Amino acid sequence: YKTLDKIILVSAPDDLRIARVLNRDKHRQARDVQAIISNQMPEAEKALLADYIIKNDDHNMLIPQVLTLHNAF
Repeated sequence: YKTLDKIILVSAPDDLRIARVLNRDKHRQARDVQAIISNQMPEAEKALLADYIIKNDDHNMLIPQVLTLHNAF
């Protein structure tokens, strides 16, 4: 990450991430997905490293956030 010009974090709440994976990957169980997430860098640490954060949840529209960043570059 130190050699990158900018870092964009796409963030979603864990419960939504788990639901999306379970919907996509029918063979997985919630505990399996939670184990994968727990092995990743915590979201708060990722946010500290990010230059930009896109919120991919049910409360923020995704495309306007992406277009805003696209227009900034």
